[in-house]
Amino acid sequence: MSTVDPKDLAAFAEQADAWFAENVVRDPGFMLPLTFMEVGTDPQFNFLRDWQNKVWEAGYLGAAWPKAYGGGGLPQAFQTAATRAMRKHHGPIMLNAIGLNWAGPLLLEMGTEAQKAAYLKGILSAEDIWCQGFSEPGHGSDLGSAQTRAVRNGDHYVVNGSKIWTTLGRYARYMILLARTDPSTERKYDGLSFFLMPMKAPGIETVPIRKLTGEHGFTQTFFTDARAPAEGLVGPEG
Repeated sequence: MSTVDPKDLAAFAEQADAWFAENVVRDPGFMLPLTFMEVGTDPQFNFLRDWQNKVWEAGYLGAAWPKAYGGGGLPQAFQTAATRAMRKHHGPIMLNAIGLNWAGPLLLEMGTEAQKAAYLKGILSAEDIWCQGFSEPGHGSDLGSAQTRAVRNGDHYVVNGSKIWTTLGRYARYMILLARTDPSTERKYDGLSFFLMPMKAPGIETVPIRKLTGEHGFTQTFFTDARAPAEGLVGPEG
């Protein structure tokens, strides 16, 4: 564990406070969402994507992620200080929440070196937006009832099924996808595998779900013989 020099941390916190005081936009000309699940228009999306990239380039996002993958290589206390400054000045949300809070930490913990090199920097910079493919029509959040299938075929898995309530599905480049690779297990929570799925792969279709407000914040995602690279499997199959 790295030792934190209190003077270095205090100087970093002071710089972060000054940076957010100067750079937080108070009124972009439209309503800013309070969570990534409320992003429903192109202006909101584009503004928040640019904002996340700006915060990352300034060194206040991913401060504790390794330098080799786009981070700052600093102790976690530095990111905590930056986040505190961001909240103090009411900075807009970080758009790429699924990447930052789910995909990224998982890859840092158990991803291969190839996966870390391929995905982590794009998560921080917001170049690569991520979405989540867990819930399914008729099953909601009961992940053990997931029916989307992934069948190994050479260096790919062939995926068929659908996911629902895919936040930012029409914008995302990648999905964290939970699919059933073994339908014969006794426990319904077994036989599921976790994939890093390219959303632009042939056989994937996203259909917008209109909110009561008229915005399209969610999609339903359909997989028809879509091919998930086997190298995108996280952890062992099943």
